[in-house]
Amino acid sequence: MLAPALETIKISECFGLRRLPTLVGREPGVNKPAVEMEDDVWDKLEWDGLAAGHNPGLFEPPVHSRYYRRRHLGGTVLR
Repeated sequence: MLAPALETIKISECFGLRRLPTLVGREPGVNKPAVEMEDDVWDKLEWDGLAAGHNPGLFEPPVHSRYYRRRHLGGTVLR
């Protein structure tokens, strides 16, 4: 998928995501797209490289999603 005019990406609870859109054709001087997603999703993304317009350096560093999944203690309150 090509997205040369992309400004913001907000992704929540999409733990199977493997790729972000390619930024081929983006005009020079345009701000990098802002990314809001969980760190573990960002760390698992696959990249094609800078020459293909698909590199983590082409995006703003990810901001933690406001809806980040919290770890809860296992167990139940039902008896």
